[in-house]
Amino acid sequence: MTSSPGSYDDEPLVSMNMAGATADAYRIGSAPGGARPAARSSARWVAAGETVDFHGESISGGFFYTGDVLRSHADSIEACVLDARFDIARDGADPAAGLGAVALSYGGFTPEQRRTYLDWLASDRKKSDINTGYLFFYLYGLERRVLVDGAAGKVSVDEFNAIAKELRRLINLDANYGWQKHVRGLIDALSLMASRHTRMYLQSAPDGLATGYQVPLNVRVAFGQAALDQHPLPADWALAWVKLDPMMVRRTAVARCPEEFDRVFMRQYRDRFGDGMMLPANRTKLDASPQPSFRALKSMPVPGFLVGLPDIAAVNGTRNKLQLLMHESAAALDAYSRYLGRYPEAQGTLEATLTLPPALWPQATHDAIDSLAAEIARETAVSTFGALLERFKSGGKMTRDKAVIFTTALAEAGIALEPDVRLGARTPKPTDAVALFAAAPSANALAIDEAYEVATIIVDLAATVARADGDATQRETAVIEWQIDQWPHLSDAQRARLKARNLAQLAQPTASAGLKKKLEPLMPDVKATIASFLVHTASADGVVSRDEVRLLEKVYRMLGIDPQRLYTDLHQHASGAPVASAGAKRAAKKHAGEPGEQRAVAPKHEFVLDATRIAALKEETARVSSMLADVFVEETHGAVKEPHIENEAVQARTVEEQDMLAEEPVAETHKMDETEPSSSQTAEATGPLLGLDDAHSSFLRLLVTRATWTRAELADAASHLELMLDGAIEQVNEASLDRWDEPLTDGDDPVEINQEVAQRLAA
Repeated sequence: MTSSPGSYDDEPLVSMNMAGATADAYRIGSAPGGARPAARSSARWVAAGETVDFHGESISGGFFYTGDVLRSHADSIEACVLDARFDIARDGADPAAGLGAVALSYGGFTPEQRRTYLDWLASDRKKSDINTGYLFFYLYGLERRVLVDGAAGKVSVDEFNAIAKELRRLINLDANYGWQKHVRGLIDALSLMASRHTRMYLQSAPDGLATGYQVPLNVRVAFGQAALDQHPLPADWALAWVKLDPMMVRRTAVARCPEEFDRVFMRQYRDRFGDGMMLPANRTKLDASPQPSFRALKSMPVPGFLVGLPDIAAVNGTRNKLQLLMHESAAALDAYSRYLGRYPEAQGTLEATLTLPPALWPQATHDAIDSLAAEIARETAVSTFGALLERFKSGGKMTRDKAVIFTTALAEAGIALEPDVRLGARTPKPTDAVALFAAAPSANALAIDEAYEVATIIVDLAATVARADGDATQRETAVIEWQIDQWPHLSDAQRARLKARNLAQLAQPTASAGLKKKLEPLMPDVKATIASFLVHTASADGVVSRDEVRLLEKVYRMLGIDPQRLYTDLHQHASGAPVASAGAKRAAKKHAGEPGEQRAVAPKHEFVLDATRIAALKEETARVSSMLADVFVEETHGAVKEPHIENEAVQARTVEEQDMLAEEPVAETHKMDETEPSSSQTAEATGPLLGLDDAHSSFLRLLVTRATWTRAELADAASHLELMLDGAIEQVNEASLDRWDEPLTDGDDPVEINQEVAQRLAA
């Protein structure tokens, strides 16, 4: 938009005697066009929605004065009135051209300028090429209606609301600072006039951020009235001050996450001041004089209800208290603000929500938790981790630390999740099966010990055996759950979690990688007991499939038991059940699904984990615990200190940097040769990692420098270190499984690097 000559910011403040101005406005004199002057002005306000015909144009929308006036010069209150007696040109002037003066009046316009203004008034009033002077002239009428008629009580609440809506629309029609300042000032004055019969601090506080050089007048009036009345200042008005005071120092979170800041500030304010802070009534009086752009109104007297109020902005005590509270409130949002700074598209996602204090979580998140709690109160639910996250609007960036927060929040609502990352489990992938079950609400993770860890291995193996032929029968599931109930060394909470674990494993059993290492420390009699239980599980439905036999043979080897003994155990524990074909197994499952066979029954030949053996295992803790400590690492309790990578180049890389590296073009093979150190150089620079030899440690250090690798790149690197690629990856994954129960790599080509494991190595 263009502006007329002269700056509206530099308008001179003209002092006028309102009595004289009023008399001048109604003084009989020469009327335009030679018409006989009327005894008094006939100007009237055209309300919103009203349509009038003016010089052949139909003007709807209202918000202007029209009628016959006595004086229409710029210093008259009638200057804003559209008088039909003035001439109108057929064609308008250039709308972008200046109006030739800062103080405007309808009578002072040329006929062409009047036509331009009337055309704009008859339009949608959104034309962006019109000179700013025309906009100011339109504002004159609104100012007169609010400051003169409004102060006299002639404007209804509905009309005040309609004018406020129009002003909010107008404010962005022009970027001129003077224009926006005067429009905002009129909005403030309008709210004052609308509340003239009550107190401002009892009204709704304004919203937004500071745009001018001082606190808006309506906010200062609310503070002054609260101080004068010694009324506690409501929290929403305190929030309005900290956001609209240009003297306040604001952290990034205030503007980046305004809704969350409002909630935390209001909560902190009420926690600290209860019903509200009490304000001192200082001696400096508030100047509540309006500052309109219409020169005829600049000497308007201050309404009586705004006289004598203390000016709280003149002292620093209140401002300093609010500044401190604002700083504390914004600091509580630092993590959330930083996350949105890195991932602007994450606004409203679960991952962003988890960086907030739980008290600030959106109501939708709390509602989703309550709904889930009601569902699992009836029965355990098995789902995928991705489906669970979708209920909470996940953005797909669930890291381990956020998974811990999420799991804790669910636990506080009585929702237990298995696997539980707080118990050392790896963070589930979206496709991984999880079980949700009801538990006593508590933020604390379940207490576990070595005996419970042994029980988890047994359950995992049993579930794997039960699904060996592709599916588990109801009887096989019942046998596992029945056996869990028979273990006397477990608490009720541990049994409930093991049953949920069993259901999750049956839905998607874990790989056997790493189980062999976990089984090695167990004593032979415990291994024999585990083997007996697994055989009993496989034969629970009366048929043992060939797939189950093959898997049991593998498990027996992992347990260090002669596989030939399996067939003897099968006959002993399955009551002579034959080794059946897959077709016979399916027939048995079909029979198990018939009516009357659905209920879970205790196995015919009861099998109980010998309590004396468990007791003996606990008595020999001093001897076995050192072995168990290497197997059952409880990450959440920091039982084992993770080794540090001494390579500074790897240590400096954050997860974000690794993601960036993953997006870069793959380097040529010869470039890798130039940048990667030899195995001997690496061995000299750094020590072994995770118990690996020098070559495998160097290979590990290379892996964690990127988030993904092609198989060709790794084959070349392995060859450079004189390693076989598949063997090197297996060694690294085995070491990672031993340490954290999670492999480092996933996939064959490309090979993806587990960023959580990489972070632990770099810690």
